[in-house]
Amino acid sequence: MSARVKVSESNLNMNMNTIQKRLVAQRQTGPIVYYSSGLFENNNSIYRIVFMKLPDNIWYVKAPFIKMMLEKVFDGNEVPYWVTSLREIFIRKQPHGPNQLDRTKRNNGELGFPKSMIAFTHKLNRTASLFERHSLSYAIAKIHNIFANNVSRLNEVLHSWLCENQRGIIRYFTEKFDQEALLIKFKKDINKTFKAKRVINTDIALDYFLLDWDIKKFVKNDIGLNHWPEKELRYIYYRVATRVPDFDTIQEVSTKSGNKW
Repeated sequence: MSARVKVSESNLNMNMNTIQKRLVAQRQTGPIVYYSSGLFENNNSIYRIVFMKLPDNIWYVKAPFIKMMLEKVFDGNEVPYWVTSLREIFIRKQPHGPNQLDRTKRNNGELGFPKSMIAFTHKLNRTASLFERHSLSYAIAKIHNIFANNVSRLNEVLHSWLCENQRGIIRYFTEKFDQEALLIKFKKDINKTFKAKRVINTDIALDYFLLDWDIKKFVKNDIGLNHWPEKELRYIYYRVATRVPDFDTIQEVSTKSGNKW
């Protein structure tokens, strides 16, 4: 009887392991989705912010790593502004909604770390806009070509980068995969995702994702204004008629504090 119990427990453990592996494999594998803002002018330059939403199956790929790989590719040449500006941003709880961080609740009821996504600022001068290599479509194609083709043994570089910079992520994976299997997983996941057809949405108001502080920084640092640009305000706040905060009073808040700024 006890032998039967042991066999049953063994089978149960095997089934649980199989289920866990299937759950990992079943993470969303949809396309990478881009959201491009409207155009903003500053002297002879045109700016827009592009948001890059990765599917769940490559949740471990972070903005600093993408930026590092792109900088390596452009090594020896002038690194374009869209690469140097590539960053991870905290996102709004609701598109066009109140100025609140998007957080998940933990099992103990406490708020988790704010959710984030990748963004970059695409900059053109009027002359450069005539050339394909300066276009937004070129920038997006460059990202996908590098990651889809495993340039410079990208999966191995990613493993090393995660070990150094994201130890929690590596700890999560090493409980499920040995190093060889993990490298194969990285290569397959990234190759499949970046080779898939991408989706691009245009003319998205900045408050779809950005919090007020990040919008203010963009207006000050890139557009060069200390006030809201009246002509482009509809590209910043979707509900212009009902919600435009006072520019001077917008402040940053610690991620350790509550939801509101």
